[in-house]
Amino acid sequence: MEFRKVSTALAILAVAGLGVFAAGCGDSSSDNVQDALDNANKQIDDANQQAQDALDNANQQLDDAKQQAQQQLDDAKNQVDTSGAQQQIDDAQKQMDDAKKQLDDLTNQVNDAMNGQ
Repeated sequence: MEFRKVSTALAILAVAGLGVFAAGCGDSSSDNVQDALDNANKQIDDANQQAQDALDNANQQLDDAKQQAQQQLDDAKNQVDTSGAQQQIDDAQKQMDDAKKQLDDLTNQVNDAMNGQ
């Protein structure tokens, strides 16, 4: 009888040991799965952050390009306006030069007429 009790006790301990071992494997497996999920989630978060950073960068470049294009448009408009103003200044200068020449010619004619008499 004693042998039976010892054998039964050893069998119970063996089964219990296997249960503890199996439970330990389950925990380790669960830990590995959780680690894999955490790693995958971190990679997804990193990829999302990189995509957001790239989008932000692209939007900033777009804003910069729009601002630069507007500045170039404004500069071109000012050049056209300035060019028109410069043409008007040049025309006015030419008219002043013509008027001065006419005045000089008239002064010379008056002087010639006074000297000739």
